[in-house]
Amino acid sequence: MRPNLEQYAILLAEAASVRSEDPFLKVGCALIRHDKTVAAVGYNGPPSMININWDDRDERRKKIVHAEANALRYVHPDEVMFAATTYMPCLECVRALASYGVKFVIYKNELPQEYHDRDAILALATEFNINIKQVTE
Repeated sequence: MRPNLEQYAILLAEAASVRSEDPFLKVGCALIRHDKTVAAVGYNGPPSMININWDDRDERRKKIVHAEANALRYVHPDEVMFAATTYMPCLECVRALASYGVKFVIYKNELPQEYHDRDAILALATEFNINIKQVTE
């Protein structure tokens, strides 16, 4: 059966996430344009040429570039109709998505509690007029 556009975008985000070297949380993002074409994909990882000690979780978190930020580098403001992510975006990523005019985000999984404050993320998204929706298969 052919996936709808949202399902397709989540599949792309999942495919991107497998490139992440992060042993704790692999995140992927797919950005879809208004004409329903794929604008970009990204995954979480360190900047180029930066080595990370993956055994030190706290130090790793300071150096990781999030999947949404990595995908947004390839688009222009207001180019994206929606973002699809493997995990609910964090506060930092909601701000980044808003700065590019993204008004709709779908995600598959909730972030582990240690990574975010869900209520704060949803409040900020509401303030920025971003609709965030969890999708199921």
